[in-house]
Amino acid sequence: MDNELRSTSDVYKNFGLKNTSVSENKLPDDVRFFQKIVLTKEEKSKLYINPSFLMGTLIHDAAQSMLTKNIPIIDVMPILEKKVKAYKAKDEKDKAKVELIAKQAESIIKNFVGEVLKLDAGTFKAETEYTHWDHHIETFFRCFVDLEGKDYFFDFKNLFGSVRKNKSGYAISKRKIDNHIYTSDLMQIALYSRCVKKKPCLIYATEDEVMAFHEDNTPELRQDNLIKYYDELILYQKIWENKLRYANGDIKKLASIIKTDFSSIRKQDFWWQDIPKEYLDRLYKYYGK
Repeated sequence: MDNELRSTSDVYKNFGLKNTSVSENKLPDDVRFFQKIVLTKEEKSKLYINPSFLMGTLIHDAAQSMLTKNIPIIDVMPILEKKVKAYKAKDEKDKAKVELIAKQAESIIKNFVGEVLKLDAGTFKAETEYTHWDHHIETFFRCFVDLEGKDYFFDFKNLFGSVRKNKSGYAISKRKIDNHIYTSDLMQIALYSRCVKKKPCLIYATEDEVMAFHEDNTPELRQDNLIKYYDELILYQKIWENKLRYANGDIKKLASIIKTDFSSIRKQDFWWQDIPKEYLDRLYKYYGK
């Protein structure tokens, strides 16, 4: 289907949507509604960056630079540290979390790079962009692959600990890796496998541990098993598409079938931290609040 001449349907265009992604399908419906429908693209880009998101991006960038540009760890670390210093944390806990993860960053980067080189010694390229169409869906998936080598494509996942305050200050807990792969990660690998004609590898890394999952050690990553996770991703997107079709470009009508968790907003849970009041007021308006 990827080679067919297709365009996104009015079901999406009526809400200003051009495409979709795996990450979008990982969001709770109310967060997806808020970020993709209520906010403009510019407003969304200005939202507060969670410390875990920031450090995950910086660590991935560093590992990619080492593998694609042959930049040694001694040279990538100052770049990471400069960006950490420039981060404007909302409170002392977030500031501590960024700094604590930064201390672990070098080990995590080395863990990613080491696992990649055990499997693939080809010429690497990072953040390759692909599009994928499925005939059940009236838009396309936009994909960015962390890393491609000669034989494999790789997806990096950081596992950070929790930050707690004790008598001596803030500390970060140790995070263990088990052999469980998150379903959302399997969906991502399943989709990317439709785009990249190479063997998939998913790598989880902490400061102390690293685990590479691939089809030789993980049955779920065999092509015959990835079909199930691909179908589930398409189902998720189709459910969202049906909601858009029902609302037919009417944001208030779409809000009527999206259950927004107002309690989470009041508590400023993970997805609702430091949202400007004017943005929330606009969201409430669609619910008659």
